[in-house]
Amino acid sequence: MKVATIIVTFNGSSWIRGALKSLRDSAHASLAIVVDNASSDDTVAIVRSEFPEAVLIESGGNLGFGLGNNLGLDHALNWGADLTFLLNQDAYITPTAIQEMVNFLGMHPEYEVVSPLHCSPDLNRVDPQTQRAYLQRFAAAYLSDACLGRIADHYEIRGINAAAWGVRAATWRRVGGFDPLYFMYGEDDDLIDRFAHHGVRTALLPAARIVHLRAKAAQSQPSWTEQVRRRSERVRSQLLLELKQPAGRWPGKLLRFWVAGMLRPTVELLSHHDPVELFAHWLASARLLPALRRIHRHAELCRAKGPHFLSGAGGTPS
Repeated sequence: MKVATIIVTFNGSSWIRGALKSLRDSAHASLAIVVDNASSDDTVAIVRSEFPEAVLIESGGNLGFGLGNNLGLDHALNWGADLTFLLNQDAYITPTAIQEMVNFLGMHPEYEVVSPLHCSPDLNRVDPQTQRAYLQRFAAAYLSDACLGRIADHYEIRGINAAAWGVRAATWRRVGGFDPLYFMYGEDDDLIDRFAHHGVRTALLPAARIVHLRAKAAQSQPSWTEQVRRRSERVRSQLLLELKQPAGRWPGKLLRFWVAGMLRPTVELLSHHDPVELFAHWLASARLLPALRRIHRHAELCRAKGPHFLSGAGGTPS
């Protein structure tokens, strides 16, 4: 099975060595594809000088996580990958992780997406954010077995965050790539919804492990306006996810958008006294309003099968 590993970088010089070295040490070889989103540090220089085996794609600007991955997926699909493995720049794999995924998919053709267990900040602990947001919601059987000291080789799960995804190439051709409507946050949850809509089955492999450091560059205390802007990015993605749900009618989605984006945060200001949250919702809603027609078009597009947003799979980027 030909495997291509895609890593999107942005000022990732502190972590890219760990990610690429773990691929170099992997028991199953994979083509490393690094997509750099115009880093201002020496990420590109490190990749060029220390990891000449990696394919380096310089995007020319900060495209965000989803569109950066789409560039890498285009290259991987043109290269002829059977399996694509998405890996965060601040993560690294154990030597057997890719081999575990390849072996599982070879024995279980009914599954199309596979995820190792996400650990953080080391292999001794499950990543708390993954546990709260995905394992507790979608992997109750795994958590129950873990508490009772009995672990199966795999568990079906609706989805998990894209810090480490193994996805069959054929799945991208059927479901499409990351929607360019998302810049940051929510792009993997959008694909999880689309996977479910198109009947794609996902497996969690507890024996395969990655470490997601959850590392971030040091930042100064943001101003009030910067706090609003940052929080509005997350709110925008949450509202966009609601609007893009494969199920449901558009008038109902617009009503929920108005309630969640404008009415509810206004009412909640009386109890929570958090003006940052209120203005973040208003800003996010204002940014989405001019794009409603495009959002509706993308929602309808993603309901249909096809290699949407991926030129390497025969689709058309948008």
